[in-house]
Amino acid sequence: MRYQFEAMPSSVADWHRQNRQDEMGNRILHVQDGGTYPCRHCLKEAGKEDGALLFSYRLPLPDSVYAQPTAVFLCKGDCSRHVGGKSVPEIVRNRFVALRAFRANGLMDYAMNTLSEGEDVGVEIERILSNNEIAYINIHTALAGCMLCVVRRN
Repeated sequence: MRYQFEAMPSSVADWHRQNRQDEMGNRILHVQDGGTYPCRHCLKEAGKEDGALLFSYRLPLPDSVYAQPTAVFLCKGDCSRHVGGKSVPEIVRNRFVALRAFRANGLMDYAMNTLSEGEDVGVEIERILSNNEIAYINIHTALAGCMLCVVRRN
């Protein structure tokens, strides 16, 4: 089965690095406590030395009743956008995650949703996408519910 992991678009990352408020009017925060943060652009652990930006982001999909803003981290400085592929990104592999399956019409398929250890995500993606009605999967942190990335068929 062919699929790829997709990150936040570079235009969105650049816009948030250049502004003081996110698109919902919240102040963009600079967090720096020596920890790492899951960057939604490069899909790597970031911020150990420079910190990271924290802001609210409304996902482009689903464009339905399930649309919601989510808190996200972004490398404070420039980083390269993650480019597709089936290899599980670092920020997913390192976490317990929720996989939320959506049909093309933006409706969630509750029966296909699941929780997974990050290292087992590939198996769960294959299972979910074996249902041809599923158009994409949003992967969130299981505890906080923050969006990490999207999985799409290709």
